Order: sequence, then structure tokens, then C-alpha cells
Amino acid sequence: MATEDDWKAYRTAVVDVAPTGRPGFRIVPDRPGAVGAWPDRVAAPVVVVTAWNPGGVRLDADANAARGRRLDADLDARALARWPAIGRGPVDGHHEAGVAVPGLDEDEGRALGRLHGQAAVYVWTPGAWEVVACDSARRHTLGWRLTGVPAGRG
Repeated sequence: MATEDDWKAYRTAVVDVAPTGRPGFRIVPDRPGAVGAWPDRVAAPVVVVTAWNPGGVRLDADANAARGRRLDADLDARALARWPAIGRGPVDGHHEAGVAVPGLDEDEGRALGRLHGQAAVYVWTPGAWEVVACDSARRHTLGWRLTGVPAGRG
């Protein structure tokens, strides 16, 4: 179960996304209602999910890589396109690799997160950046803006 500190980290994390065939970008949380220009040819919503560190337990690099491969296999089995994504703590440098899945329904994204032991997923739409619990009705709605991915972070 995620702690209040975990939820604070989820709300402040930035997510670097590497879309196929276009420049990468960083999604930065902003105040509710403040949103940037939605990227061309991106199906909404975009659900961001990871399989790393299930249940908040920090695993080693090999274990997280294996979990990431299982997430990819689940997405392949469902024929879902995705882009590599990395969630990053803005202060502590903690990061978790995952995927951004354009056009994925929120409920499907939450189910995918639950399947991979996650407390929450991100749901990005033209109107909001939301942290959505996988196993409850909890959500935190923010605005968003896009920036470029800093050098060496893509």
C-alpha cells in the first residue's frame, strides 16, 4: 500500500517519454487547470505504467529489468503500442522505467498496473495529468506542461 510520502512523490515526479519517430519530451506536473499544447497525432488518454519496484519494494536492476520485460510481453499479447517512459523524482534522482501507452482506457491501465504490483498509474489527457490509484478510487488531478528531455536523460 502506498504511503502519503509515496503519493507526494507520485504527484511531483516528471516523466520522460520517447515516442517512436519524434523527439522525446518531459511531462512536468503543473497547477490544476494549467495545460500545455497537446502533441499532434497522439491518441488520448495516454496511460503511463511501470512494473518496477512492486508494492514499493525497491528491487535490483536485474529484477526490475525482468519485470519490465513481462510488462512488454503483456502489452505485446494485447497488441498495444507503447513508448519508453521514465518517471523521475525531481529532487532525489529516483527513477523507474515504464511505458506510455497512447489510447489505453484508464480502467485497462489501472488493471495493468494492478497486475504488475503497482499502487498507481498516470493518466494524461489534453485537460489533465492524473495520478490514479490501481486498487481504489483515489486520484490526484494536476495540470501539465511539456519540456524537452534534458541532455543525457532520454
